[in-house]
This record gives sequence, structure tokens and C-alpha cells, in this order.
Amino acid sequence: MKKTLYLFAVAASGFLFSQKTPINILPSGHIIAKANIEGKEGNFIFDTGGGINLFFDSFAKDLKQKSTYNFLTAYRATGERMDIPVFQSSEVSFAGKKFANIPYSTFDMKLNGIDGLISLPMFSETDFIIDFDKKEINLTDLSKEKNAKVFDIQITTQADKSLDIFTYIMLNDQYKIQVLLDSGAGNNSFWLSDKLLKTLSIDKEKLEVLEKKSEFDEKVVTKFYKGSVHSISNKFVTLKDPKVMFVEGLIYEGKTSINWFGKKIGISLKNKKMYILD
Repeated sequence: MKKTLYLFAVAASGFLFSQKTPINILPSGHIIAKANIEGKEGNFIFDTGGGINLFFDSFAKDLKQKSTYNFLTAYRATGERMDIPVFQSSEVSFAGKKFANIPYSTFDMKLNGIDGLISLPMFSETDFIIDFDKKEINLTDLSKEKNAKVFDIQITTQADKSLDIFTYIMLNDQYKIQVLLDSGAGNNSFWLSDKLLKTLSIDKEKLEVLEKKSEFDEKVVTKFYKGSVHSISNKFVTLKDPKVMFVEGLIYEGKTSINWFGKKIGISLKNKKMYILD
């Protein structure tokens, strides 16, 4: 009997610490995952650069909280100011785990088949793995990973309502910069501050210029200078001659997607570590 109970306990422990959900990866590299918000299921972009859960109005209208006097003032990577309402989800179910009292915001936006963004704040005590090959997100305990390649990440929060992650990378094996890690950017996205053009001895006048209107306010237009650098790297991964965008007014030194680190990536917010597992 004791042996049976022990085996059951081990199995239950494995279930509790290994909870998975399938994901859909769009051709652009955006990760789509299902979540249940207060009993309502939706499809969400899994966005490590989103800062806070964001639900589109068409989805949020059916949630319990109908109004709020709370708000958050934040800035997008391009420097665009956002004054957003802040609500609180009584319960979010994701990958078989329930998260209580999670802040979220809303916006009147329509994307076919998408109900909003799931971001990092609710994972402050929950490690997770994004497996691009198996197309799944796994909630787990990354402290058990002994053979992974591990590097530090830095965390920024705003009153525990929003949360973003950063790490240091090298440009051209010479310049160390800190970049926001943004799965919501899709695949192979590399934004660098236009302030780095001088540092890298790149003539801005010789670059192709693109202008893009904000998805949130079409009056806000940002200039992008299309170019390349010799390399982008950290201590485990090196990309040669990647295409980059030098972004006018970028509030970070840089912002990158996360797929370039590997096919299987783990993130532990509580330990401030990122794991390359494959």
C-alpha cells in the first residue's frame, strides 16, 4: 500500500509540475495559445514583450468587470505613450493551471481569430518552456534542468501590473547592449535604436527608410531605417549579418524576437534566467 501511495504521489507531482498546452505558430512566427478567462475561452498571442494581458473589446465585454477607475501609463517601444485602463481577472486558466487576480487592459482592436495578448505578469512564480518544434508551452520547474545553456535576464515591472524581460547581447563582437525580449515581434525581428548608427559607423542617409503608422493611433508615425550589422550574439548563439531595423525614438537600446536563441527555450522569471534547451 505504501509503495502504491508513493508511486501515486510521484505521478501526481509530475502532473502538477508538467502542464502543457498546444500552440499554433503563424508563418510570421507569432505564437498563438488558448486561455480561459473567467470561463470564456479565447485565442491569444503569447507575448513576452506585451507587459500586461490585453483583451480586445469584443472579448472583454463578456468578462465580469465592466468598468474601472484604475489606469496605467506606459510607453511602447517606439516611445508612443499609452494611457490604458486596468482591470483584474478573477481567474485565468492556462496550460491546466489557474492564476488568480491577474491585471489586464482592453483595447478596441480586431485581428481575425485573435482575442488579445497573454503576457508575463502571471508567470512571476511559474517557469515555462516554449517548444517551437513540438508546438507547445510547458509549465514546469526549470531548476531541474541541469544540462541547459543558461544566461541571465533582467526584469522591469511597473507597480506589479506590467512586466517585461531584457538581456544583454553583443553587436559586432564589440558593443554590449541591453535588449527587450519580445516573442510578440514574431521571428527574426531585430530593432536597434537609431542612436547606435553613429556607434556602428553606419551612414543613415544610405539606408532604406520605411514609415509605419501605429496600430493604436494612426497619427503616430515611426521611421525605420533598414540595414544590417556584422553580428548579433550572446555567449551561446551568434548570428552573422542579420538584417536589422534602426528605429527612430526607440526607448530601448534594442528589442529582439526570441526564436533566434533556439528551438526550445525556457524562462524563469523568479530566478531571472533564460534556458536554451535545444
